[in-house]
Amino acid sequence: MTLYKKKIKNCADCNQSLTFEEFCRINPSLSQKKAIEFWKDPMILIYCPDCYFNLPERPFKRRRGYYNYFSRFRNIT
Repeated sequence: MTLYKKKIKNCADCNQSLTFEEFCRINPSLSQKKAIEFWKDPMILIYCPDCYFNLPERPFKRRRGYYNYFSRFRNIT
């Protein structure tokens, strides 16, 4: 058994412990290779299913430059 399979990570929100096998079972759409990359990466936060589905949604923030760019063309005609 490899090191990443033995290590237990905690949920970023509630600190519930998750093993690699549970992480793979929760995320069946991830390939084994991609799951290993996510599990090893210290910059990616791991959430349990309860916390993940209860995260508050953040509204999409539009860049102000987008509107300023197209508003220039309207004023030219």
